[in-house]
Amino acid sequence: MGRYSITYDFGTGSVKGAVLDAEHEPVAVASEPYPLFTPAPGFAEQKVEDYLSSFRKVTGRLLREMRLTGRDIEGVVISQTSSTLIFADADGNALCDCVTWLDSRAHEQAGRLNERVGLAGWATGKRVAAKVAWFMEKRPEVVTQAKYLVDVSGFFYLQLTGKTAFDLTAAFATGFIFPISREWNQFFLETVDIDPALLSDRILNSFDLVGYTDTAFARAVGFAPDTPVFAGCSDNANAHLGTGCIRPGDAHIYMGSSGWLALTTPIDDNAPSFTQLPSAIPGIGYEYFCTNSVGTSIDYLIREFYRDEAEKEERYTLIAGDVLSVADDPRDLLFLPYLFGEEAPVDDPHIRGTLLNLDFTVTRAHIARAVMEGIAFNYRWIKEKLQKEGRWNVNFIRAIGGAAQSDSHLQIIADVMDETIIRLAHARFAGNIGLATCVDIGLGKVKDFQVLDGYIKEEKIFNPRKQSSVRYDRLFEAFKRSYESLKDLYTSLNGQ
Repeated sequence: MGRYSITYDFGTGSVKGAVLDAEHEPVAVASEPYPLFTPAPGFAEQKVEDYLSSFRKVTGRLLREMRLTGRDIEGVVISQTSSTLIFADADGNALCDCVTWLDSRAHEQAGRLNERVGLAGWATGKRVAAKVAWFMEKRPEVVTQAKYLVDVSGFFYLQLTGKTAFDLTAAFATGFIFPISREWNQFFLETVDIDPALLSDRILNSFDLVGYTDTAFARAVGFAPDTPVFAGCSDNANAHLGTGCIRPGDAHIYMGSSGWLALTTPIDDNAPSFTQLPSAIPGIGYEYFCTNSVGTSIDYLIREFYRDEAEKEERYTLIAGDVLSVADDPRDLLFLPYLFGEEAPVDDPHIRGTLLNLDFTVTRAHIARAVMEGIAFNYRWIKEKLQKEGRWNVNFIRAIGGAAQSDSHLQIIADVMDETIIRLAHARFAGNIGLATCVDIGLGKVKDFQVLDGYIKEEKIFNPRKQSSVRYDRLFEAFKRSYESLKDLYTSLNGQ
């Protein structure tokens, strides 16, 4: 049984699935989008039935494309956006829509939780602990009916194996396990007043076995009975694998719907950091700084300024041409890419996207360039904070994600950051490639994650152009000043 692994990466806008061969080459890939709903300010939800439907469609397409049966699959592994929340009943049925990582409704609850624990920054409006507190206050009937509190991966563990678990990276993201350990922190659970029985006591490594595909859902999807399902990890951790960032000093940029800059570090249990996350690799962590709106900023640009071309395949080529056409234009236009508030380098749920310094001569080409530059300035701001803390000493910066497929955008990022950026092959499905290693280790086929050195392939290198540095140094300072000048105004406009 089994010649291939199959991996799933649940992102903000779609699930990406891949069939990987023994050399971790993605021999078949498929993706299926699902909508994001924002029914009230700060809310960001997705329908669980959309997840289930997308999983079925992607699996069916992958198996048909390769003419495979479930017997050809030797292992399954799932990744997800962290800090998601689903309450489910005893039969595994969802009792609420999925509260996504982007949801910041629990900002007030987070403030109260931090006061209770006497630890500023422990909870944020996006962390699961605060979201649970919101449900306890606003929708207690959901919590009362629940048998399970799970994230997206945990929900699919239930659907495929009938068992629950948290992978270590997801457990950390809840805020209920801190510092890194293998037990839920009872003090934090009591602070939120949540029943510990809702949380699985199985906290697993990425390569640990969750269970086997012996449910009706697993059979309906197309899996053979007794196919092992491994724990996997959160999306930022699987990007850590997919970029081969397995040693201290390795860094990567992810550019999907959201984005981040992450720097690999050794885990220090004695000096926990709110920005250091455990990786899928035992003993290795990473400093992680999420910027909420990367691909979503590009999507907004297309929707509002490229409406006639929005459904055309060449729309990205057109945008790249527009940006190139104004590459030497000295016009100063700023875009603050904060469509959903921001996490890093500033944690502010109230700030919003902002376009500054418009005049009558500004064209959509200038706006397209400003959007790409604004995203790049945010990455540079994160880098600057790490430099000031003495933590910016990198071996390389690799880039993956759907938005990283743009040459023009990666060149702007290289110029703005004054760093060499390396785009990897299979940029959109790099996380799936990394996840396959969890199957290999779980099955005992390989010893550890160092095998990733042989699987990661570089596609293109973007070196910074010094002729851009003077303009970008000046605009970067204006970018930071713009946020500082506007933050109180946006709090008054968008604060609850």
